[in-house]
Amino acid sequence: MPDLHVVSFDRPWPPSYGGIVDVFWKIAALEKRGVQIRLHYFDYGKQSEAANPWDRVEAIRYKREIGWKSQLSFSPYIVQSRKTKALWEALNKDNAPILFEGQHCTAWLKELRKAWPKRGLFVRCHNIEYAYYHRIAKASSGWKAIYFKLEAQRLKKQEKELGFASALFPLSEKELPYFQQRSENVQLVMPFFRDSEQLQEIPKNATENKPYVLMQGNFTQPNQARKLQDFLADFSGFEYELIAAGQGLEHIAQTEGKSIKCIFNPSEGLLTELNIGAEAHVLCGEYMGGVPLRILNALASGKPVWVNRELAVGTGLEPWIHVYSKASEIKDRLKTGSKMDLANFKARYSNRESARILIQAMGID
Repeated sequence: MPDLHVVSFDRPWPPSYGGIVDVFWKIAALEKRGVQIRLHYFDYGKQSEAANPWDRVEAIRYKREIGWKSQLSFSPYIVQSRKTKALWEALNKDNAPILFEGQHCTAWLKELRKAWPKRGLFVRCHNIEYAYYHRIAKASSGWKAIYFKLEAQRLKKQEKELGFASALFPLSEKELPYFQQRSENVQLVMPFFRDSEQLQEIPKNATENKPYVLMQGNFTQPNQARKLQDFLADFSGFEYELIAAGQGLEHIAQTEGKSIKCIFNPSEGLLTELNIGAEAHVLCGEYMGGVPLRILNALASGKPVWVNRELAVGTGLEPWIHVYSKASEIKDRLKTGSKMDLANFKARYSNRESARILIQAMGID
């Protein structure tokens, strides 16, 4: 019997986007502390092919029930499409505690609580999901806006089932009061990511032959794509080359004559090397809830991090970042911009400490 079941909304490796970064490094940190994990994950083609990176993590793949059948439900599509009989049967083979990664994976939570009244059932709250989808709806148009608005309504209604969990683990201090309305047992567990301790173990290989500033993100998201387009329109006169790396860059219009290099869909290894080698980081987007993991990844490098106001405010990371409104505001300050004192950041955002808190909260130490 495992020490812990983990149910993930996607295959956690490679840690290439958003919330899956938290899942990947959480499993890595727990495994390092000797926790025997049985991982249940849904693979639906979003992730690139890669092998299981852990020797002691048993991983079981499930097919997500995508399509109209899951859409035609009163439950949220992201929840209903992960309600498979195979997962139900697997989780009922023993009484080991279960960690559900996000509201996405809670389709069986209510039924499991009825079947196992005293079992440890925990939910990692990556976002206030209904609010996240509502913001995406506002940034979208046409049938996509309609879908996201409907999904937000369904997520809001289904959210009450979080009350069947033994505890909720949000990753943002700002969202604690909200989840405390849904459960009597709510504990803040900071995000897991490639923190400074992990970066110290990686050889520093030169990936570029001239100084550069790195902008990383998932530009398939409408809010990030729009902000990046505004940034590039105002971008000029930087001493360093700007490297934009991430998904969705093929849809971004570029202006001729500007020192910009785009790297489409970089591997985790390449993105890490770029992260280490950058002279500074510039990020853009809008704050969508939780803690933006790309800001954490940038801060872990120890280099200056510039974040546009709409993405920065509300994250809780304001003490350690430089805030800008337009690209033209930072060109003269980029080289001379002083580094922030990151000692408190490294103490607060530590995979080692977050793993300790999580193990204690779930009673698996």
